[in-house]
Amino acid sequence: MQIYRGTIDLLDYVFYATTERGRVYETGAFIHNYALVYALGLVRSSTYTYTHLRQEPHYEEELAPLNSCLYITPGTPQHVAHRLVQWNTLSEKYALPGKPPSLGYPDWGFARVLRPGSRFLFYLLVRDPAALPDAPALRDLLDGRPAWIRLGKFSGKARVQLQPADQVKEQKGPFFVESFLNWHDLKSDPVVCDVVVASLPTRLISRARFDNGEYYEACFGKDEVQLPAQMCFLARPVKRSPGGRR
Repeated sequence: MQIYRGTIDLLDYVFYATTERGRVYETGAFIHNYALVYALGLVRSSTYTYTHLRQEPHYEEELAPLNSCLYITPGTPQHVAHRLVQWNTLSEKYALPGKPPSLGYPDWGFARVLRPGSRFLFYLLVRDPAALPDAPALRDLLDGRPAWIRLGKFSGKARVQLQPADQVKEQKGPFFVESFLNWHDLKSDPVVCDVVVASLPTRLISRARFDNGEYYEACFGKDEVQLPAQMCFLARPVKRSPGGRR
């Protein structure tokens, strides 16, 4: 097992609606690992078309094939700042009568966005280097070069860098994970943990303490990090509602 510690440095404002409070749309202080997988180009949508008439994800079909070669944890905030911005778009009814409203873009409101300079930390676990997807960003990162990706609803730019672990040991017993984990990607529950509120599309947790289990102990200089050994994308599939939403 090869383990890398990665950093995500925002170079632009990043927005995605985690919480809606009236006309205020707030961006959560995390980078979901599914979003990071798509941003790095590790997945090609199996339903790729120029037009999506229905906004419906296909996480099981697109993420499950990666489980044989790699896993990426969510981005944990290291230092984060927000800014409140307002938008106000004029109605087009005078020009295009009967035009349906744009999905996800209200006429006016406030967005609490992540500021440039915010930093997040994640971990990349490589199980089979020979089976890794042919993604330019991933290739650059594993070769020691930074990669630039786009995040959020308005494609804000971010820089990603990786640091390989000096040593990785397989251990068994009680362990503690400080960084964010995806609850749906765990095969066993922690004894106690903090829950990240309104983390979509799946629940994120942090400061998780596990009573007993297999884990990796990775050393980065003087830092020792413990990570569950059996993490994989959608170990617990996301349930669909009757209307097809998740």
